[in-house]
Amino acid sequence: MKSGANLLDRWFWAFCVGAALLGLLFPAPLSFIAENIRILLGSILFFTGLRLNFRAAWSEIRRPGLALYAAGIRLIVLPLLVYQAARLVLPPPLAVGVLIVVAMPSGTACSSLADVVRGNASLALVGTLATSLACPLVTPWVVEFGSGIAGSAEPAFLLRQMRFLALILFVPLGAAFGIRRLAPGFANARREWWSALSLLSLFVLIAGALASVSEDFHRLVREQPAQAIGLFFFMAAASAFMHLAGYWIAPWRSASDRMALSVNMAYVNNGLGIVFAVEFFKENPDFGVAAVLPAIFLEIPMALMLIPCKRFMLRRRAATE
Repeated sequence: MKSGANLLDRWFWAFCVGAALLGLLFPAPLSFIAENIRILLGSILFFTGLRLNFRAAWSEIRRPGLALYAAGIRLIVLPLLVYQAARLVLPPPLAVGVLIVVAMPSGTACSSLADVVRGNASLALVGTLATSLACPLVTPWVVEFGSGIAGSAEPAFLLRQMRFLALILFVPLGAAFGIRRLAPGFANARREWWSALSLLSLFVLIAGALASVSEDFHRLVREQPAQAIGLFFFMAAASAFMHLAGYWIAPWRSASDRMALSVNMAYVNNGLGIVFAVEFFKENPDFGVAAVLPAIFLEIPMALMLIPCKRFMLRRRAATE
């Protein structure tokens, strides 16, 4: 399994792109996965939790200043900045879709991704927890404030999001923590297994999430190719901007910590973004599927950005040795 985990690590970006293309090109066999996105999101965090050093994560939690500062930038500052840029170059429905996906919390796989690019996985996990816990209260307000859409922060919506996040975060992490406490030898001896299973769960989630909106993606590409190309390049630029913003928001920290923050800023919870947009905006006649498409178009740039991030960290490490 160690060689398999190394293969997933080395070619992570290719597996992500392949999973996205698989979902977009062959949606029918993968349609059942869309119905189990919550399970997949939870499994990613569970397997990630089995291989994490919770003591190291606790040391970050005990000093919450950086996590809270980064969460504010992640959930409020970046979404509003990127949305304002989107309004200048994209139609209003697509711009709102950009706001929705960028306002999502850091992805549940951020700790694994930080590990892939040689960042501080424990800090990335804390960043995911901080943004996910704040998401039910902050994200609806940001979407409503930025887009001017009334009613997006209804109490029923907040309660559903709180329940969703509690299940996704606390159940799998609590189970992983319990296993590590009761059977540390079992958990530590199979770290490569947990890493591989976490990444495999992520690939399946990507394929299933994109399969659920494949028809809408093909319709945009077929009927409005110029708009599709423009959206892709905008999401690529937004991904690069969020990476750079994350790396430079705490220049006093180590390169490993700064890369973890970069991952937290740029790798949003796309699965949650797609579910949110479908449930609350897809049936709105003013927005429709346009609110979902930016989350789809962000997937490939996010995966490809792992290549320069990893090379950058490897060069830094080589220069300091």
